[in-house]
Amino acid sequence: MKNQGIHGNVYWIEGNQMPQASQGEDSSLSPASQKPVKRTIHIHQLTHINQASLGDYLFGNIETPLVASIETNEAGEFSVELPPGKYSLFTVEENGYFASIFDLDSYIHPVNVEKGEWSKVAITINYKATF
Repeated sequence: MKNQGIHGNVYWIEGNQMPQASQGEDSSLSPASQKPVKRTIHIHQLTHINQASLGDYLFGNIETPLVASIETNEAGEFSVELPPGKYSLFTVEENGYFASIFDLDSYIHPVNVEKGEWSKVAITINYKATF
């Protein structure tokens, strides 16, 4: 690894994620079907909700500059060196870009990279899941 950047994992969830009561004494929640997934991640300059068009579940045009693009491996892992700064993360989907995390100021999946440090993130793609 080099000086600083972002590393983490990407996961996919789909289908019914509602808690399910089982028959018998053990009525526990059904485990989420979270699976590591291979995806392209676009890293943009910090992007406000007003700087991207949002459809039903996916973003369309993102107005901030693309800083980096990286592929995850088969286990959904990625690592990218970046200069210190604030960034927004999106996964590339068939019909647009996915992000589901926002901060209190409506910035989309913000990640801060500090000099000499690696920021760890987990991205869960869940637009085809029901909760």
